[in-house]
Amino acid sequence: MNFMRGMAGSAAAACVACTASASIVSYDSDPGLEGLGSFIGSTEWTYLGGNAGVVVVTLMNTSPSENGGYLTGFGFNVRPEVKIEGTDLHEGWSGISGFNAPPLGEFDCGAALGGDWLGGGSPLAGIGVGQTFVFRFDVRGDSSVLATLEAHDFFDETNGWGFAARFRGFTDGGSDKVTASLPSPGAIALLSLGALGARRRRR
Repeated sequence: MNFMRGMAGSAAAACVACTASASIVSYDSDPGLEGLGSFIGSTEWTYLGGNAGVVVVTLMNTSPSENGGYLTGFGFNVRPEVKIEGTDLHEGWSGISGFNAPPLGEFDCGAALGGDWLGGGSPLAGIGVGQTFVFRFDVRGDSSVLATLEAHDFFDETNGWGFAARFRGFTDGGSDKVTASLPSPGAIALLSLGALGARRRRR
């Protein structure tokens, strides 16, 4: 009997493993509106089966070190049938949704210091130059929708920009808003190294 229960448990676990699927999209920042901030990033989507999935956003601040600056917020767009919740955000950061980021337009989801795209208090808890932060979001929706999603569905450019980041706290007192596009191979390699270091530091 115990043997049969073990076989059933193993079969169930194998079924879940077969259901899960993952994809990733990586991107470089475009020139910022003020020419101050820059970043590289990736968005990884994992469908866990049923009505659940996970999106992981990894961002590295690549702004010029001589002028400092902190990445203090970001936003992205997704299909309307998908519900996203921030579940593993850095201290001082909160999830944001349905927010306006003028002049870039509206974004469906994201995170920002103090939950405020424009403000959020001191920028020091943001992503400093050379730092990499990893943000995890739970995703909920009908299984018939989630099973068809790919990472690029969380970089939806249908109504404008697919991704944008907010920078504050530059040494010269400036701030910036920066959109994203597809990366160069060198930037992908740099991001991978940065993300690995960030994960090791958080353990």
